[in-house]
Amino acid sequence: MPNPSEHYLMLVQFMILPVLSHLLSFFLALFYKKFRYKKLWLGLWITLFCALVCGYIWAVSNFDCDVVDYLFSIMLPFAAMLLYIFSFMVCGFFGRAFNTRKIWHRLSVPFVVIVPFFIFLFFGWSLMVHPYGEISDEPLEQNDLVTSRDADYEMFLSEFDAWGDDSKTVSFRERNDSVFFQFTYDMCANTDYDYAEWKLKSQLGGAPDGKWTLLDPEKSAVVRKLKKSVEDYSQELSTAEVLDGYASSVVLKDYKRKTRRRLYFPNAKLSHVYDAMTIEKTFESFMPPRETYTTLSNKEVAERCNDPRNVFVESIVHSQQNNVSSEQVKISDQKDSLELNNSEGK
Repeated sequence: MPNPSEHYLMLVQFMILPVLSHLLSFFLALFYKKFRYKKLWLGLWITLFCALVCGYIWAVSNFDCDVVDYLFSIMLPFAAMLLYIFSFMVCGFFGRAFNTRKIWHRLSVPFVVIVPFFIFLFFGWSLMVHPYGEISDEPLEQNDLVTSRDADYEMFLSEFDAWGDDSKTVSFRERNDSVFFQFTYDMCANTDYDYAEWKLKSQLGGAPDGKWTLLDPEKSAVVRKLKKSVEDYSQELSTAEVLDGYASSVVLKDYKRKTRRRLYFPNAKLSHVYDAMTIEKTFESFMPPRETYTTLSNKEVAERCNDPRNVFVESIVHSQQNNVSSEQVKISDQKDSLELNNSEGK
């Protein structure tokens, strides 16, 4: 484990490095005004300014502009860097005009440190931030309209772990001002393999076998408010990158408007996204206690589902190896045949 002195050193570096260039800009401009060797101070200031500009140009030229999906996150770092360079110039002009006799000049000196530090924090945040989750809006298919059962809308949340071992679905349906609720639980997702893309796919959920229950007016009001939150939800930003965990999918089928909205929330509770987490927790508040639908813990469910899946994955790996071996044999046979034809031709 690193000792406390290393932590303090890292903290000092984090505090000093972002503001060092601006302090130098201020003092070099001040030295240019107050002392001799004006060409030296001016030359050092210009050199430092050119280094910042060249660093910005290098960052722009080496950026992968093919990543169009993160255009907002692409522009933020560049804007922050421009703001950082602009504040560097402002510090230089302030040093050039600095007068110790003016009180407001002396009171403004701390901003030479505070402003670039917060700009640097914004720059770091802009490098990490990314759009969270997915939002999909599309018209309802004819099959959905046929099976609507005269409902005004249907809304459900499916929550599942990384492998789909533990899948829970909360559904709501409103018809004639009455709101109905259904809960279903599915253990061990159906796993299939896409040979064309070499991808393992898990199909979550089974047949909805839960019973529809009429909700009281108080809970019905909560569901209607939840529907409004799903309709109004707009994409949030997050700095968290959770590669494993759980995910939830919210689907709203509005039969009156003939629209379908799907929200995908990966690890909402760990990604610091307030609106997504609020929607997810509201759905979860309708879930019954775990002991009412299974006697197994999450760990026990994972262990039970792992055995057949491991066998499945091993069979896929062996089939791939056999396919590669057969291709190698085929290529080898083609080479031998070609060499034999060449020798006969000679």
